[in-house]
Amino acid sequence: MRDVLRLGFILFAICAVAAGALAFVNDITEERIAAQAAMKLEQALESVVPGAEEFRDETDRVLALKAAVSDGGRPEFPLINRVYVGYDNGEMVGTAFACTPSGYGGPIDAVVGVSRDGVVTGLTVVKHTETPGLGANITSRDFQMRFVGLRAGIPVKVTKDGGQVEAITGATISSRAVASAVDQALRLFELVTREGVW
Repeated sequence: MRDVLRLGFILFAICAVAAGALAFVNDITEERIAAQAAMKLEQALESVVPGAEEFRDETDRVLALKAAVSDGGRPEFPLINRVYVGYDNGEMVGTAFACTPSGYGGPIDAVVGVSRDGVVTGLTVVKHTETPGLGANITSRDFQMRFVGLRAGIPVKVTKDGGQVEAITGATISSRAVASAVDQALRLFELVTREGVW
């Protein structure tokens, strides 16, 4: 019995030390990780809405509109997390939509830029867990440029689904996920513009 208590105490002590070490490391790295994430987002916003000198988070205004019109049978936009409007000298340049579609390997964090006249100006995949060499190619410039120039009012789909975007060979699910994010960004942009939010 005495040995069981001694081993239990030793195990408890090891767990306490490990938990303390993890908490210490978390305290040290938490701010740095948050700063890195903020920097990645800022770079993504700048790359998808060229010409914008500042971005304002307009998510609350857009979500209020979504809530107001959702009872009218209009579609929801579950993939869109945040909406940022880019300005240059106080004039709106475009809008960036932070989206999280589900790919083959899990969630994909992407940012879609749309100009004032409803044209995709850029797409950046910020984070993903897709298969290396296949789905991970959603980060390639070649794939992301396939969406640039697409306009609001036309559904965005991969060619296998009757759309205009060529999917990555061997990574149709990942390609579909990104296409659905772009589609929802354009549809939400249309709705917000039609309702006169900007």
